[in-house]
Amino acid sequence: MTMAGERITAYRAARAITDVATGAVIEDATVLVEEDRIVWVGRTADAPGRTASVDLGPRTLFPGLMDAHVHLAFDAGPDPVATMLARDEQARLDSMRTSARQLVESGVTFARDLGAPRGLAVRIRDEIRDGRTPGPRMMVAGRPLTRPQGHCWFMGNEIEGPGAARQAVREEIEAGADLIKVMVTGGRMTPGTDPVRFEVSPETLAAVVDEAHRLGVTVAAHALSTVGVQAAAAAGVDSVEHGTFISPEGGDGYDEAVLRDLVEAGAGVCPTLGLAGAHAHPIPIEVRGGWVATLHAAGVPILAGTDSGIPRHPHVGGVVDGLEGLIAGGLSVRDALMAATEAGMRAAGLAEAGAIKPGYLADLIAVDGDPREDVRVLLDPLFVLAGGRVAKEPA
Repeated sequence: MTMAGERITAYRAARAITDVATGAVIEDATVLVEEDRIVWVGRTADAPGRTASVDLGPRTLFPGLMDAHVHLAFDAGPDPVATMLARDEQARLDSMRTSARQLVESGVTFARDLGAPRGLAVRIRDEIRDGRTPGPRMMVAGRPLTRPQGHCWFMGNEIEGPGAARQAVREEIEAGADLIKVMVTGGRMTPGTDPVRFEVSPETLAAVVDEAHRLGVTVAAHALSTVGVQAAAAAGVDSVEHGTFISPEGGDGYDEAVLRDLVEAGAGVCPTLGLAGAHAHPIPIEVRGGWVATLHAAGVPILAGTDSGIPRHPHVGGVVDGLEGLIAGGLSVRDALMAATEAGMRAAGLAEAGAIKPGYLADLIAVDGDPREDVRVLLDPLFVLAGGRVAKEPA
């Protein structure tokens, strides 16, 4: 096998964990990258051709990570909504660029932005794609669809009735959205909405999903209660965000019938289950984690995501807090890492990513230690390659 050395870069490290699912490890590993793809992986002694080399020394190469639920427009401060609304468009864009850089330098090489003011997330996504702004590969939802004065109405596309829902879906896709976000229940950050109440009509929600699928995009549904999760699953959404089984009384409302609905629908769940903000949540993390472990055991795809940008959910290092939340909730370290790598990325709609394999996207991080033994070694990657571009130089 020969390769044109001038187009290939070799990344060498003491070891590479190439596949989280199988636990495959290569000692004294070299990964060859051409543009945004991995073209060869193996022992350094067997590496073909002459290439430019980056030696990462005694470190471990690991696949880049996913955060399937971020809000670049929020700054994770005590009142991110007020801060965002007080900024003009240029200041919002500058803040979002900072957030994107923080994410990728933390090892996040793929993220979904699930709600931002008109046009801004699309613009940042395109800047990252074109190499003008450092950040992870992005899928963006544009403005979230919400009832009039519903959750996140201040940056949303307000809908009432099936006709308005279909029109809103078309507007967001025409504006460049990769997927649609719909607020099925209220949210704790929006006064006047009810997190445990189903806040759009079944007909409106069905129209959102039907129109999005007709146009070839997926639907992510914000749902903070059992009735919300049930409605989202019945409508055929592709992922349920938060997915908490809160009863109308505000307590544990776990329901086996809703679990069966999720399994039948094939929807994934992004639990946004982090440790840092767990004390502020009305349901203890042990209960929420038990729901996630039950979903996982039943075969519901789990997507690692943090809701980064809201209070106590920073863009810097948030992905590790999310992994620790999944583990505290009952997932094994392996399963939590899978939710942030190949398995989770596939459920989020990104193929050929999240593993170190030929033909896969060139998303790599280098760390000291083994994340399978301690996920906290992922907190400050010493090197990040995102889409074949160096996002963080070797330390």
